[in-house]
Order: sequence, then structure tokens, then C-alpha cells
Amino acid sequence: MEAVGRRESDAIQEIYKRYESTLRSVIQSVLHDDGETDDALNDVFLQLWNQSDRFIVAKGLHGFLITMARRRALDRLRRRLAYRRATDRFEIELEATYRDEARVPDFQPPNSDLADLLHGVISNLPVLQQEVVNLAFFEGLSQRQIAARKSIALGTVKTRLQLAQKKLFNQLSPLQEMI
Repeated sequence: MEAVGRRESDAIQEIYKRYESTLRSVIQSVLHDDGETDDALNDVFLQLWNQSDRFIVAKGLHGFLITMARRRALDRLRRRLAYRRATDRFEIELEATYRDEARVPDFQPPNSDLADLLHGVISNLPVLQQEVVNLAFFEGLSQRQIAARKSIALGTVKTRLQLAQKKLFNQLSPLQEMI
């Protein structure tokens, strides 16, 4: 560690050789992800290099490295969970906004001419977009329910609905001028 403190790269390489597999096991037991484990392991050795002055000889290098590895792993796990919670909240808010603004469950056109027009315009959409439009607008399913029923990703459902809405708007906008 004295050599690391003097910025001798051979010293950090030797420490890496000795402790890499042990530290990898500690980190992997927390993260269960090879890519994140590699990143956390790199963080440990970078921190060791940058903060070698914090090392206390009496406590020993092994315990020092194990503690650093566990802390880096827990930091990454907390970040991952916080990101997941944030994206879940965003999806729920987006779904609620979409539902409030764009989805009209149990929609029944006032007359058969309008129903024929809507079904004709929807039939011009690609088949995959037709499916999600029918499930969302005519069966009243949420995007999550559609994703579960069709066994596709939620993002795929959202994209298909968004593309379908743009196409429907473009096809129906000339009618607005006629009204």
C-alpha cells in the first residue's frame, strides 16, 4: 500500500491479482449482474488508487478491500432500485395521462356511418397497430394489460399506440375541416 501511495502502478496490479476473485465474489453476491460487478470492481480499485492515504495498516488490506467492495456494490444496487422506482412512477403517470387524454373506453359511435368510417380508417393501419388500438379503445384495456395479454413489452405497446394515433389523426384531420 505504501507503493500504491507513491503511485507505483505495479503495486496496484499486484493487489488486483491477489484480491480480484474475492472482491468479485463479494460484489456479485450483492448485484447478481456481471456487467455491474465489473464496474463496481473497477470502482473499488480506482478508489483504492485515489484514496490510498485512507488505508490504516493496523486494520489490514483484506478487510479494507472487502468493505470497499461491499459499499460500492450496495451503492450500485441502491441506484438501480431508485432508477427502477422512478421509471415505474413515470410509466404510471404517463399511463394515467394517456388514459385521461386519449383513451375513451366503451366508445360507441353515434351512428353507423361514423362507426364504418372509424373501422375503415383503423383497418388501414398495420395489423399490429390495429390490435393495440382495438384493445385500448374498444375493449378499454390499459397499456399494461395489453402488454400482458399480447406478451409484448410495455414500451412496444406505447410505441404502437403512438404511431397508430398519428396515422389516424392524419387520416381524419381532413374531416375536421369539412365539419
